[in-house]
Amino acid sequence: MNKRTGEVNDFTVHSATSAAHGLWFRGGGFTTMGYAAHNALADADLSVSAYKLFHKMCALQNRKDHGLVLVESQVKFAEQVGMSQASVSRALKQLATEGFIYPDGRNWRLRPDFVFNGNGVAQGQAVQSIPGGTPDPYAGGRADLKIVDGGDQGQQGDGDQN
Repeated sequence: MNKRTGEVNDFTVHSATSAAHGLWFRGGGFTTMGYAAHNALADADLSVSAYKLFHKMCALQNRKDHGLVLVESQVKFAEQVGMSQASVSRALKQLATEGFIYPDGRNWRLRPDFVFNGNGVAQGQAVQSIPGGTPDPYAGGRADLKIVDGGDQGQQGDGDQN
């Protein structure tokens, strides 16, 4: 749900592959995100277009140059991701404002401490090169959630008696 507009969207993922083929990734490379990154993305006030563009950028990024998304022109980039130029422009601005991406010349870069491509040394170097002043997507946090100590150690069910 978009917190600003109240718009509700269905992001249900449907797979055309059978369970037997579920262990293989189609198309080769992949990007991973930790739980905190998924939560930050879910909690951000992003439009559907921004959310869609972020995932398209994850698929298009240069995996040898952590998170680099090459943009020849915004018109061609919009065609490449299957969105209107106006939607891409607004989505890029939202993603940059929230700190998920930042400009790298005429190109864009996915924040390297947000997405991981599998090479720890290069990933660490990429994290060190995040420009100062880039917004932190992890800083938001949800005010409506309360963290409580938990676990099932030492807890007894209704029928347990010690």
